[in-house]
Amino acid sequence: MIALFPGSFDPFTNGHLDVAERTAAIADRLIIGVGVNPAKRGFTAPRERVILIKKATAHLPGVEVVLLNDATMDEARRLGATLIIKGVRGAQDTDYEAPQAAFNLEVGGVDTWWVPTRPELAHVSSSAVRELLILKKDVSRYVPPAVAQYLTENRN
Repeated sequence: MIALFPGSFDPFTNGHLDVAERTAAIADRLIIGVGVNPAKRGFTAPRERVILIKKATAHLPGVEVVLLNDATMDEARRLGATLIIKGVRGAQDTDYEAPQAAFNLEVGGVDTWWVPTRPELAHVSSSAVRELLILKKDVSRYVPPAVAQYLTENRN
């Protein structure tokens, strides 16, 4: 099975890494797709995110990181993925993801599985990490080491 784990990952958090690790354990191949969400203000350039996620997931066999340029359902088909993976932290994420999952299946023919975030990581979001960075706080406990290093070195 080839699974696509799409997201903006701005930045890639330990919650994202946990979902990637658990999915990589059951998928033949996991493709982490970095997309650009026009509704979200970018913090790190998408190509830089790809590089950072490759470093953070280097220990995982069968994981590839790519830049997405089209709708998730179309990218899944292009990449040969038969499954879309979405991490969910709680009911709010599930409510947000449910319509997208339905469209991915009805229009794109690709099923979506939700992987619940571990409870100890459920409060961690990319937007919360960005806020902490703006406040010049240490985020190393919330992101993989390669991401923490980059964010610390490139803080404004």
